[in-house]
Amino acid sequence: MAEHEHEFEGHEEELEVPKDSLWRDEHAMEKSANIVYFLTLGILSGLILREINKKTKFPYSPMILSLGILIGLLQKSLGYIGESASILSKMHPHLIVFVFVPVLLFESAFNCDWYTFKYQMVNILLLAGPGCGWGAILLGSVFKLVLQYDDNDMTWYQAFTLGSVLSATDPVAVVALLKELGASLAFNHLIEGEALLNDGVAMVFFIFFNKFSKAQSGKGEAVTASQVAINFIRNSLVGPGLGFILGILAAIWTKRILGDDIEVTWLTFVFTYLTFYWAEFCFFKTSGLLAVVGLGLFWSAFGKTRIRSSVEHSVHTVWGFVQYSCDTLVFVLVGIIVGTQVIEETFIHKSDYIRMIVFYFFMILARFIMILTFWPFLRCFGYPISKSEFIVLVYGGLRGALGLTLSLMVGCDEQLPARFRHLSVFYAAGMAAITNLVNGTTCKALVQYLEMIENPVVKKKVYKKYLEELIVNSQDKMRELESDQFYSMADWNQVNQLIGQPKFIEKIEKLETEIKYMVGSNKVAINSSNLYEGLTDQEIFGEVRYRIYRILKGLYYDKFEYGLCEEDTVRLLVESSDIGLDHTKSILNIWDQLNKNFLNFSSVNFFFKVKEMPFIGSFATEYMIKHLGFVYDVTTTFLSCANEALHLADSFPMGKDAVRLVMEEIQREIDKAEGYLGILNDTFPEIVRAIQTKRASHSILTHQRHYLDETQQNGLVDEKEYQLLKKEINTRLVDLENHQFEIILPSFHVLAMEFPIFSGLVSTDLDNIIKSSYEKKFGCDEIIYEQGMTCQNIYIISKGNVVDEFEGGSIKKGLGSLITYTNLIGDGTCMSTAKATAESLLYSLNLKILKELMQKNPEFEFKIYINSIEYLRKMFENQAGPLANLELKRLLDFFRTKSKLKKLNINQKCDFIFGGYLFRGELKDIENKIYSQYSYIPPQETECLATKDSICLIFDDQVDTLKTEMLKQLDLDPYKDQQIQERYSQIKRTSLQDKKLHH
Repeated sequence: MAEHEHEFEGHEEELEVPKDSLWRDEHAMEKSANIVYFLTLGILSGLILREINKKTKFPYSPMILSLGILIGLLQKSLGYIGESASILSKMHPHLIVFVFVPVLLFESAFNCDWYTFKYQMVNILLLAGPGCGWGAILLGSVFKLVLQYDDNDMTWYQAFTLGSVLSATDPVAVVALLKELGASLAFNHLIEGEALLNDGVAMVFFIFFNKFSKAQSGKGEAVTASQVAINFIRNSLVGPGLGFILGILAAIWTKRILGDDIEVTWLTFVFTYLTFYWAEFCFFKTSGLLAVVGLGLFWSAFGKTRIRSSVEHSVHTVWGFVQYSCDTLVFVLVGIIVGTQVIEETFIHKSDYIRMIVFYFFMILARFIMILTFWPFLRCFGYPISKSEFIVLVYGGLRGALGLTLSLMVGCDEQLPARFRHLSVFYAAGMAAITNLVNGTTCKALVQYLEMIENPVVKKKVYKKYLEELIVNSQDKMRELESDQFYSMADWNQVNQLIGQPKFIEKIEKLETEIKYMVGSNKVAINSSNLYEGLTDQEIFGEVRYRIYRILKGLYYDKFEYGLCEEDTVRLLVESSDIGLDHTKSILNIWDQLNKNFLNFSSVNFFFKVKEMPFIGSFATEYMIKHLGFVYDVTTTFLSCANEALHLADSFPMGKDAVRLVMEEIQREIDKAEGYLGILNDTFPEIVRAIQTKRASHSILTHQRHYLDETQQNGLVDEKEYQLLKKEINTRLVDLENHQFEIILPSFHVLAMEFPIFSGLVSTDLDNIIKSSYEKKFGCDEIIYEQGMTCQNIYIISKGNVVDEFEGGSIKKGLGSLITYTNLIGDGTCMSTAKATAESLLYSLNLKILKELMQKNPEFEFKIYINSIEYLRKMFENQAGPLANLELKRLLDFFRTKSKLKKLNINQKCDFIFGGYLFRGELKDIENKIYSQYSYIPPQETECLATKDSICLIFDDQVDTLKTEMLKQLDLDPYKDQQIQERYSQIKRTSLQDKKLHH
């Protein structure tokens, strides 16, 4: 005994020896390593369950939660893994909030569809704000009035505190399921948006009721009505406001980062956590969760376009990985805590288990009452909710991580009674487990029973066509492999079975039966190649408009990716298409949607007048360039994309009458935009010049960056040189944003020096042009020249607008345009009639001098001829072939890079392997077909003979490839459906024959 006492005393002395600053507890280190190892195993288990989810379609969240519960129950028999699980089950709840919740909230808000979220905002706020508070009161009342807990278990304020804990929804499993089943984006955003906001709102109500509870028991300060109001405003408004402000700062910083994936990604992470901590602890003492939601929503609305397209994919990939990891670990932790609660609980009575089951049903009833209370409002605002969606909204209100975390905060609060603290964790854990395991797994059956997911006949037809195309593509690949010597011994009948071709054919036959049932056997032939046969005119009109809006969205993003428009522009234009997609049954109304975002010209005129004044002059100048630059960018981008979409009209695989009527709608929108642009050019030509200069510089710098990336990928530039050039280009892009432009109109001498077709001329030739020119003013509707009159001059528009009219059409021209190139290549007479549509100032150029210059300068002559195509293809549309329906910018780019001007003498022969265009003279092919002037020449395998002196363009590539590439990109090949149908029918017949032979 003395020995043991002596040993004990010696051990005590050893423990009392002061440790130096480098001493670390090795046992604690081992525990930390076990925890890290356990979390890694948790993510690995999540990956395995993810694969099971793919195979079985069993919801992921309930599976990972069940795994956590199992670990919690068996932790004593799991060795050091169980020990790690036990340590994690004792983790302070604030740590879960601080580490995991900000990431989950930001990622969810960041990746939401802002337009849909904004449109649903009122409904989301109703459910997440007053709905969450009303739900807390209802649930608190259930504890006191239905379950009959007395004040020794929980007071009324404590019941409302627990009600706040349980009012926060976490429908991760339900949202994933609805996306998989094809539920509407609007309904998904309503459920997800409610959960996104009520996380923070529930915490606000939790804090308030908890304070009242403590004040009532005498363990906290008294709470006054003014304090409640101030705290509520500070938590519910200041938090999101702080998130928006920090979002602006982060977006400004991000805009200056070019080509650095790591920096942009880290910036989003840093600002997520800084927003949470600054809001929660440092400055404002407000809701950090709502601040993070505000930050995420700002990024969804405005920040995404601030991220350069070259790094956007990396940012979303990293955030997707982090969100998945955090979501998995949170559910594992929740499961462990639930399992631990079951085996270690001593304050919970057997009757509480019965009450918990009863509470589950009353919790669903309380949510039903809460949503029913706001039902009239939910049907008035945003997207109307159907009855089936109402039921799913009630049933899909799962409980999860945040509710359990809040309950653990209650459990850690020693100022509250022990029985209430354990009841809080007990009910939160129980509801998280039951709702995820029961509601999460049965929600799919409920959705299918309610037939909530609309699957109209057009969707079934599109899916049927897709399966047919998949089979045809698979057969093409099979034919390709059959000719490969390394596959000569393959069993191709077995290959057909293994790739699932018979199963796909069975699916198509089933779809055909369903379509026949839905449409009616007398209305449509199932094997018809017309996808839209059997639909009403209104459905076809809607489908055409739907495609127009989708095409426009794609074109807008394409312009943005290549630096041809700004981020604010693409955001507004895409939103206009989103609005249109909600109203495809109504006529196109794109321009009015855009125009209402512009200030009227009177406001801009005020700034224009004060731009020379001290102090405010520089501000006025900057404002005008920025605002009018935005207006100009939106207008010109819309015009470019709308015209491109218009030229695809004949490629829509639908009824031509419906397509024609919708195209007339888009033409009216184009006319409105062109009229507005004409007014803008006429009113502010000085500012338009500065805007065009900035846009041109931005476009070229972006092109340089794309070219540099492409050459680096192909190994044509050294890595060191690549980085130096990339840095230099990025610096210039940033400098361009801050460049101060002069707002002055140049003299004609300066304008002529900069005019595109005059670039490359020697100074003496340019001087001759300038000396012979003069300024001329025209009033509104005054004729400038008439068709058929002798042509002596052409004109450059310095101010105002001009319309050039000819038989069968007209072309509108504005600031900086030359009218008209056709007068330079014609026979000396004007080929159109031009008149001013507003007070206009034109510079007159001598036609004779320009023609002489064309004769001695081939490059200048080439520019004149290719620019004349814009007019000629409309004047002689019947002779223009495929040139008539190609977008002008793409066509001119093709001419500049893939054609050459050729002059032929009579009886001279010439190849037109890829086709060409005849400006003057006459050509005859081998079949004696005559091509007169202003005609498209199709590709010829043999030479053509010039029967007169001729001038023509010879193409180096087929011009049809321009249209083919665009049609392929937009999936608009008019013959595709018919070809796929014919090929599929043949494959199906062959498959059936093989099946009979096999039997």
